[in-house]
Amino acid sequence: MTTAGTPEPLHLRVLVLEDVPSDAELVIRELRRSGITADWTRVETEAAFRSELVRLDPEIVLADFSLPGWNGMAALAVVRTERPELPFIIVTGAIDEETAADSIKAGADDYVLKERLSRLPHAVRSAREAWATRVARREAERELRLRNSALEAAADGIVITDAEGAIVWANPAFTEMTGYSLEELRGQNPRVLRSGVQREGFYRHMWETIKGGGVWRGELYNRRKDASLYVEEMAITPVRGDGGAITHFIAIKQDVTQRKKQDEVIQSLATRDVLTGLPNQAVLREDIERIVGAGAGAPSGTVIMLDVDRFALLNDALGHPAGDRLLVGLAERLSTVLPAEATLYRFGGDEFAVLLPHVALPDAEAIAETLRRSVDGMRFTSEGVVFDVTASLGLAPVEPSRPAAATLSLADAALHMAKEAGRNRWVSCADDTAGRRSMDDLGRWAARVKDAIRNGKLQLLAQKIVSLATGRVDHEEILVRLVDENGALIAPGAFLTAAERFGLMPALDRWVVTRSIALLSASPGRCLFVNLSGTSLGDRTLLAEIEALVVASALPPGALTFEITETAAIADIAGLQLWARRLKELGCGFALDDFGTGFSSFAYLQALPVDLVKIDGSFVRDLDANPTNRALVGAMVAISHALGKTVVAEMVERGTVADILRDLGVEYGQGWFWGKPERAERS
Repeated sequence: MTTAGTPEPLHLRVLVLEDVPSDAELVIRELRRSGITADWTRVETEAAFRSELVRLDPEIVLADFSLPGWNGMAALAVVRTERPELPFIIVTGAIDEETAADSIKAGADDYVLKERLSRLPHAVRSAREAWATRVARREAERELRLRNSALEAAADGIVITDAEGAIVWANPAFTEMTGYSLEELRGQNPRVLRSGVQREGFYRHMWETIKGGGVWRGELYNRRKDASLYVEEMAITPVRGDGGAITHFIAIKQDVTQRKKQDEVIQSLATRDVLTGLPNQAVLREDIERIVGAGAGAPSGTVIMLDVDRFALLNDALGHPAGDRLLVGLAERLSTVLPAEATLYRFGGDEFAVLLPHVALPDAEAIAETLRRSVDGMRFTSEGVVFDVTASLGLAPVEPSRPAAATLSLADAALHMAKEAGRNRWVSCADDTAGRRSMDDLGRWAARVKDAIRNGKLQLLAQKIVSLATGRVDHEEILVRLVDENGALIAPGAFLTAAERFGLMPALDRWVVTRSIALLSASPGRCLFVNLSGTSLGDRTLLAEIEALVVASALPPGALTFEITETAAIADIAGLQLWARRLKELGCGFALDDFGTGFSSFAYLQALPVDLVKIDGSFVRDLDANPTNRALVGAMVAISHALGKTVVAEMVERGTVADILRDLGVEYGQGWFWGKPERAERS
C-alpha cells in the first residue's frame, strides 16, 4: 500500500543507450531510489541497440545524446520507425535548448540533464502515463472502427436519430431497404417513410414510449422512395447522455416483406387439402357448426364419411405416388355424381366426407348408394397392376342438439361398422348406439396395449434420417409396433387411438423412451428421434422420470431428440415449453413433427421451443411432379430457416425428390428412398 504523496512502485524493462557504464548505473540507481525497479540492458552501438529492441522488448528507452559513432537522435529515429508508441527519454550531460526542442519535435517524450537526475523518475512516470493514454486512445479508436464496421455491414437496417427524431446516420442496409441515400435522409424525420397504413395514434404511442425511456418494438408498413410498400419489424431504443437525458434514438429494422408474403401464401392454403384441392377437415367442422346454428329444430342435414377399402394394401404394393393418384381420381369421380348442394371434403388419409345441408337421412342414404356404386365401378391401374376400388361409407344426421365433433364421431362409427360388415357398403347411425360399439372395439385394443406394455410385446424399429448434403445417416427415428400372438408386427394406426382414448399414451411413451435410452447407452454415437404424445406433455411425473433417466445414462448432447406433432404442440404450448426447458438443459433436442398439416402452427412457430421441423410427407412425396407442393415446401423451408430451425423432410421415396429438397435448402431427409425401417437393436 502507498501513502499520500508516495508514488506507486513500478517495474519496467529499460533499454539504456550509454557509452559510460557508471553513468548507466547512476541512472538505474536514481530510478530505484524513487520506487522504479528495472530489468535493464546497456548498449553502445546501433547494432546492439536494434538487437535489444527486439530481444528485451523494452517498455522505455533512456538514451544519451552523444556517443562515439552514433547518437540519441539516430536511436530516436529507429524507435519511432519500428516502435512508434515506445516512450523515449534523452538523458545527457549537456544539450542546448534548440537541440532539446528538435528532439521533442522528433518524438522524444522528454529530456533530462545528468546533473539533474532527480527529475528522471518523474519524467519516466510521465512518459509511461502518456504512453498508456495513447494506447488506450488507440484501442478505443480501434474498437470504435470495429463497431462502425459491424454497423455498416449489418444485415438489418440501423438508423440513429437525435432526440427530436432527425436522422443523423443510417447504415447501408437501411438505405438499401428504403431506396434513399444517407445524404437524402440526414436531417429528415423517419416520417418521410410513412405509408399511411398506420393511424396517427399508432405513431403517438410509439413516440410516447421512447420519449419516456422505454423500448418500442413492433411491426409497421413503410413506403420506399419508389413508393413501393414494405413491411418491417423494428425496435427503437433510447440512448442517454452523461447527464441522464435522452440524446439519441437507435432503431434496428428488418424487412419482413418476403416472409409475410410466404406466410400469406401458406395461410391461403389453410382451408384446402394440398393433394386434391378439396376443402379440408377444419372447413367441414366449421360448415357443420354453421348449418347447425342456422337450424330451427328439424334435422339440418347429413354427413357421409367415405373410406377406400384396403387402401393400405395398395400403398404398400404400388407405393405412395400410386395411392395419391388414386385419391385424386376418386375425388374427381365423386364430385361428378354429387348433387349441387353437396360439398365434398378430404377428411385425411384415404377418407373423404360429404356434407348434405337440409337433406334428411333417408334421402342421404340414396346418395350414399350412388357414391358406393360410382366407386365400385372404378378400376385403378398402375405399372400393369389393376386394383379394384371399393369404398365403405358411414352416415350420421346433423342435428342442432349435437356438436360437429359428435356428429363426425357418429359417422365414423357407422363407417367402421360398414367395414366390419364386409366393406363395399354403407351404414347409417341415427344415435350413438354404434358409438358404444366402437368404444367396445377401442376397449379391446386398449387391453392389448396394456398387456403389451406390461409383458414387453412391443417392438422398436428405426428409420434412417439422412443428411442431404453428405449422404450420412446422422439420426434415426424410433417407431413402435405391437407384436401379435403370431409374431407379426401391428402398425400404430391400429392401436394408438385406443391408447389415446384410454389414457395409455404416457405409459407407452415411458416404455419407448426407456428402451430408446437403453439403445443409446448400448450404442454410443447414435442419435435417436423419439415421438412424444400430446397427452404426455401434461404428465409432470413422466417428465421427472425421463429427466432422471437422461441424467443417469449420461447421454451426450444431441443424442436424444423428442418429436411432438404440431397439433399437440399448439394445443399445449406451455407444456411443451416446460418439457423443452428442462430437457434441453440436459442436452436433448425437440422437433416439430407433421409440420404444415395444421397451417396455424406458422403463427406459433416462433414461440415453439423446437430445434427442428419435420415437413409432413404429404407435401414431399410428389415434390418432383407437383409445382404447388414445391413452392409450398420452399416457403416452409424459408420460414423455418428465418427462425433458426433445421428442416427434415419426411416420406422421401425417390432420388429426384431428394435432389429438389437439397436445392431448396432442406438439411435432412427420411423415407423409403434410403430403406424401410429396421429393428432398432443392433447386433
